[in-house]
Amino acid sequence: MKVKLSDDLLGHRKDTLVELPEEQGKALIDQKLAAAPAPAAGSLDEALGAIQGSIDQQLQNATATITNRVLEEVSKTLRQVKPTVVVGPERRLADPTGGFANLGDFAQAVRRLATNKSSDPRLLAIARKADGMDESVLADGGALVPQEYANALYRDVLEESLLFGKARKYPINLGNTLFVPVRVMTELGVTAASGGSLGSWLNADGVAIAPQKPVYSRVQFTLNRWGTLLPVTDELLQDNNVALSNFIIDEGGIALAWDMNQAFINGSGLGQPQGILAASALVQAPADSGQLAGTISYSNLVNMKSLLWTVAPGDMSGVVWIANPDAEAQFEQLKDSAGRNLYYAAGTIGQTPVAKLFGIPVVYSYHCPALGDSGDVILADLKQYGVATKAGGQIETAMSMHLYFDAAEVAFRIIYRIDGKVMRQQPLKMPNSPNSRSGFVCLEPRGGGPAS
Repeated sequence: MKVKLSDDLLGHRKDTLVELPEEQGKALIDQKLAAAPAPAAGSLDEALGAIQGSIDQQLQNATATITNRVLEEVSKTLRQVKPTVVVGPERRLADPTGGFANLGDFAQAVRRLATNKSSDPRLLAIARKADGMDESVLADGGALVPQEYANALYRDVLEESLLFGKARKYPINLGNTLFVPVRVMTELGVTAASGGSLGSWLNADGVAIAPQKPVYSRVQFTLNRWGTLLPVTDELLQDNNVALSNFIIDEGGIALAWDMNQAFINGSGLGQPQGILAASALVQAPADSGQLAGTISYSNLVNMKSLLWTVAPGDMSGVVWIANPDAEAQFEQLKDSAGRNLYYAAGTIGQTPVAKLFGIPVVYSYHCPALGDSGDVILADLKQYGVATKAGGQIETAMSMHLYFDAAEVAFRIIYRIDGKVMRQQPLKMPNSPNSRSGFVCLEPRGGGPAS
């Protein structure tokens, strides 16, 4: 390659062009003892290539310098910061099943703890989740049932309960009492303490608005405590986990739902929910003149509908018929004056899951009085029935090993706290009508003669 000497060198004078091997020429250029000759005219591509090569080299050098500086600063910072490790909660504590395969698996773990004194870490995890629970209680053979199985019991209760689903819910967060304000109104539209409406028409400019005062009362909910003990034999614990799970959930759920339905319909309100039939707001539709005992007629049901009052006119979303199952045979035969059926059993209209009478859902309950007695058929707007539960509405479930120790049985305890009341405690007189209406209507007793 040709180079231009920068000084007297190799027997040549400064600025002399000499032909050298490529490696020797590049070495002299790197040592600044020679330089590449200026490109001859017409060799523009070679000149551009040399410029580009110089630029690329400078960029590489700059990038390397910046990268090294960044790494040095990061390393310096990390050396000054002490490493920390954040440990979250144990995943098994968040498991609603407590790590148990089913309710029977849990029961066997409690039994082993009480009989063999073998500690199961899954039980201790449940104890850490529960307020007031500790290992000393577990050592006595007691433990709270994991939340998932308690929830299964709660779902079962809701399916069995006739009224709970549609009733108005009032969760209680603190304590066991809740006061709900209710507007006092004995006649529809009369909302002021002085009578008449709270508002007035202003017929002239400058007329002062007369102050009015509404009247309020309050409904007090106090949680009532319901409980049951279900004994289970050791043999069932040892032999079949699945059967045990079904037994506890089915039997506990059915028992609680049965007592809730009884209270919602007939409860006295003393130590238990107030039943619809015990409410002073209940109105009775008249029986037919000379009506036979134990019968239900078309006019009976029409009269009941005429006495129903809903908060929003025409809103039937919370309205149901509640009837003794023996009434269905008579519903099947009811027809209007044009001979049309009034009752459609479940599944007869578009596969509807519930029976309907006058287009209103029908639920059947053996808690309703016998045919012919007042209350054998009830028309109720359940939006006007309030149910109070502890916030979350959960059922408390626990198991004890020692209660029936001598009988080789364990006991499952189920506790539930609930109250229920009719929200408006008196019927409403209707303007321009001799009738009083209510959200709860039943039939007068029918005992004028023997049932046909």
